[in-house]
Amino acid sequence: EENSFPQRPSQYISPQEEQLNRFDLPHHTYSSSLPVDNVHGVSNNQYPVEEPRSSEFQNLEPLQHSPARLSRLEREAHSQNVYASCGSDSYWDLKDEIAQLKHDLASAIDVGVRDSAIDSIKSMLRKAQARDPEHVYRVVVEAARDAERMGNVEKSRQYMEEALRARGMMPQFNLEGLWVGKYASHGFEMINITYTGDQLVAYKVTGDKNIPRGEITFTADLSPRDDSTYQQSPTLDPISLSETSAKKWGTRQLPRFPGQGHAAEPGFVNNQFMEGQLVVIGEGDYFSFAWVPLEHQIFFGRPSPELTLKMLREGGGASLTAGVGLEVPSLDAGLREQTDYVWRCMEVTEDACWDDYHEGKANPMSGIWHGDNEEYAYWE
Repeated sequence: EENSFPQRPSQYISPQEEQLNRFDLPHHTYSSSLPVDNVHGVSNNQYPVEEPRSSEFQNLEPLQHSPARLSRLEREAHSQNVYASCGSDSYWDLKDEIAQLKHDLASAIDVGVRDSAIDSIKSMLRKAQARDPEHVYRVVVEAARDAERMGNVEKSRQYMEEALRARGMMPQFNLEGLWVGKYASHGFEMINITYTGDQLVAYKVTGDKNIPRGEITFTADLSPRDDSTYQQSPTLDPISLSETSAKKWGTRQLPRFPGQGHAAEPGFVNNQFMEGQLVVIGEGDYFSFAWVPLEHQIFFGRPSPELTLKMLREGGGASLTAGVGLEVPSLDAGLREQTDYVWRCMEVTEDACWDDYHEGKANPMSGIWHGDNEEYAYWE
């Protein structure tokens, strides 16, 4: 994205497994462009790993789960029993089974086998598709819209609840929050991922001379496709991994999704969106995004708490407070712009406090402090 657009970098970084082999898991030694030293963390010489802060966690009593949290855990356990987890080998086995059943059904209809045999294949296909969260999400969302158009609000609500349970089993819909990736010569930068419907939107939290903070760095269309919509918006085939790579990443295939990558010349000049691809690795622990015309790809991992604080202090975390990645308006901005910004901040704060309240936290603004240094507060 940042290599002096519109010139292409000298070497193409392909989203295939030879590049994935260089981007290793946390317990391996790293030689890739995105070394991960902390557990769930990213750092390099520019951002050294800080000493672990464990004193505040000593002699703590076990945390009692609130009724709201217990209810959520029960729903998650139910979803895991009903659906195959996307990104796992069991999910790809299920997709192969569904594809084979569809082929068998079409063949049975073509040759004119008896109706009982066709009904048996249809029954097996329905049972297999009921375990596929992507299929259920697509079908149930459409059913919810139909019910709403017909005025059946309660039925629509029930359908949407099931759609959200299925959506929760798809890693591409669980990437919300902070990630860190190496933007070529600009070094490591932080992004914040949000969702608008089935569209993933990634904003720059820390920026550079090409794409400043607060701007969109890329988007991805995660809308589930079926055979009827394939011609209008074809899906991207998943990346198949070798046996060695599959063992390393815990899955034999990596799903891809079409997107748009943001690129610009220095000074945010001639900024434009171009074809891109989002590649989700495993069950969502890592992902990459490729700017296809520039033949450039960036891997992203979750930052450690220490790295997050350091990058926000140095790069500025003001865009986070907007809740949607927008820059903070200046004091010279118009009244409407400042008012809209404050309302966005208020909505984000209310949502956070509401979640904390229903999870049983007595003080949603409580923090974990370390020593006498009041500059650091680790908020729950």
